[in-house]
Amino acid sequence: MIENLLREEIKGFKNYEVENVPYKYKMDANETPFELPEEVMKNIGDIVKSIRVNIYPDPTAEKLREELARYCSVTPKNIFVGNGSDEIIHLIMLAFVDKGDTVLYPHPSFAMYSIYSKIAGANEIAVNLNEDYTYNVERFAEAVERYKPKLVFLCNPNNPTGSVIDEEDIIRIIEKAKGIVIVDEAYFEFYGKTLVPYIDRFENLIVLRTLSKAFGIAGLRVGYALSNGEIVKYLNLVKSPYNLNSLSQRIALEVLKSGVLKERVNYIINEREKLVKELNKINGIKVYPSHANFVLCKFENANDVHKRLVERGILVRNFSNVKGLEGTLRITVSSADANDYLINALREILS
Repeated sequence: MIENLLREEIKGFKNYEVENVPYKYKMDANETPFELPEEVMKNIGDIVKSIRVNIYPDPTAEKLREELARYCSVTPKNIFVGNGSDEIIHLIMLAFVDKGDTVLYPHPSFAMYSIYSKIAGANEIAVNLNEDYTYNVERFAEAVERYKPKLVFLCNPNNPTGSVIDEEDIIRIIEKAKGIVIVDEAYFEFYGKTLVPYIDRFENLIVLRTLSKAFGIAGLRVGYALSNGEIVKYLNLVKSPYNLNSLSQRIALEVLKSGVLKERVNYIINEREKLVKELNKINGIKVYPSHANFVLCKFENANDVHKRLVERGILVRNFSNVKGLEGTLRITVSSADANDYLINALREILS
């Protein structure tokens, strides 16, 4: 009976899957290896005590938006805060996508673009990347003109490939688009280039960011969007009244103020370059260039390599059975110890 009541878009639906097995090093979800900053940890008791959990959180996350605005050199009216950037993608769909509207995104890319499009009942157009996983700008621009999508997603750097699209090419796509262009900059801090300066120039631009990656608070689920005041107003119309809890708001605020970001990002970038260099020395691995905190690699038998890494206590993300990503594993850049352990394990496995 219940299945017969289910919406047609959800029948046969496959949810986002997360591997849950014991591990020594977790390198499968692009998380940071760092704990909360020392100053925040030292004051965590006082932070928690100061939060009145019997009172609903600030529905506008005013103080957090003010600090994010300072970090991004915009005004608070340009900031929308969500329960992770995943929620914001969903809210963008709720605000702007009617059943049958077209949503266009790169492929392969972040799975949630497709998942939320399906939930919304949208018509999905996946534009294939080049064989080397770089963006095919001509193909993308032609698809925007042909299909006139309500939403266009550009993941920059792209997950899980690590590839990027140049600013002038993004602007070209924004100018061609009749709908809204969402530039997902979840990995911005590891790349350093952004479209944020254009949010008031283009009324159809939204930039997505997160504190889950470089800032290292994935477990608190804090994401944010930057756009013009009108789009922010419409996102506020469809969000839950108290979508970001008090503890997440407060700790996110303290982490933003802590001043550890630059040092930690530099550490990850240095480790990424070391990891790429060492992986390239191992026969049987094709390593793709990355501008994020992960590296995509191709293997002759990725499923076997993945299995043997798990046996050694290393979790990496297995994309080998995903169309367009056949034979690939995505490796999160982690601590020096974790990266060295992974490199030695791959040397053994592929020797």
